[in-house]
Amino acid sequence: MFPEIKPQLLNIFERYRHVLDAELQQRACEFFALASRPDDDEFLANICEEMPPFPPRVSALIGSLNRKHGDTGDKRTWIHGGKEANLDREITKRKTLMVDVSGNDNSVSSPGTGQDIMDSLAGLNLSSSPNPPSSLPLLDTADKAPRLTIGPNVERWFEKLTYSNEGVLYEDVQIQVGIKSRYQSHIGQLAIYFGNKVDAPLTSFTATVHVSDPDALSVSFAKIPPSTIAQRSQTQQLLHVECKKTFTSPPILTISFLAGSHQTIAIRLPILLTKFFEHVKLGQADFFERWKLIGGEREAQSIFPISLTPADQLDITKNRQVVSGQRLNILEEIDPNPNNLVAAGVLHTSVEGKVGCLLRLEPNREAKVSFTFPFTLRILIILQLCRLTVRSTSGEVATEVQKLVQKPLQATNS
Repeated sequence: MFPEIKPQLLNIFERYRHVLDAELQQRACEFFALASRPDDDEFLANICEEMPPFPPRVSALIGSLNRKHGDTGDKRTWIHGGKEANLDREITKRKTLMVDVSGNDNSVSSPGTGQDIMDSLAGLNLSSSPNPPSSLPLLDTADKAPRLTIGPNVERWFEKLTYSNEGVLYEDVQIQVGIKSRYQSHIGQLAIYFGNKVDAPLTSFTATVHVSDPDALSVSFAKIPPSTIAQRSQTQQLLHVECKKTFTSPPILTISFLAGSHQTIAIRLPILLTKFFEHVKLGQADFFERWKLIGGEREAQSIFPISLTPADQLDITKNRQVVSGQRLNILEEIDPNPNNLVAAGVLHTSVEGKVGCLLRLEPNREAKVSFTFPFTLRILIILQLCRLTVRSTSGEVATEVQKLVQKPLQATNS
């Protein structure tokens, strides 16, 4: 229909005929077939013809209900017919809810009103309440994140949970916090276990979650936890998680309790972007075709040292565990080098949709770096270098996946 832009449209449709997203690929193939037809094709002209406007239709049933509805009904009822039809009833409702100057409520309470109010509040976010109940877990969306608790094992526990579904998140002499999680598409569930290790109850127990970007990640508690954890016992709290958009900061769990003195612990929850990935199966030709199609402009790459086994060999088992634990599907027989790993996955989000991601992990036996510790016995450690390359249809996703995969694989000289 528009021959002056037809080459550009065909080029766009051709590019998206090979994307990982099946829905987008299907639409691109359909539009490519249509756009490839001759300009004078009658079928193409009929498809591109503008749809006629439909006149507004008024339901006879709704009109009858509005005519029969009187102002003696429930003032909370909304009449069908738009804002104007409800103007008079809105004024009447406001008058019934007016409060006089002395502070007395002029509205008449009827049996069941309290229950109706609680039902109306069931789906509201009460995190901004000035005086929340001490045992109500809240979603903290303040700009300032809580100060994290530090310890010799806190970072190691969190790092291991980035590529595993269950384990210990925090432990000290008083309390142990464990995690068990499962994810499907853009939805996840996280079971948090709070264990009391002392011979006295933990009282005034509270739990809150801080989310730095609530528009991208939603975290909500399934129920109110008990305010007391009995001695030598355990309680469980379930979190519902939803990935709406790409996010980079994990939420922070803050728990506080009384055990002789007031204790506060703030730790990161292992809710990361890669948890919302699903496996993709690709053959060798399909993988490299998509790899080339994405191109280097949406690529994140890094070269870093990785530790070797005590036998000075590449730890292939750990490499596979980390990559697959990030919910990326390791593709076999793609790279001829058995030490290299090739993986693919699709990120699911409820707002931005699906995002494809491809990964290549390539350890280099010939490239090594050594660390020498000064002021000691001159201990020499030799580490092997590794190249990690991630390509995605979103550059932001590629950068975040590269960072999350590299962290547990990278060796340090400490």
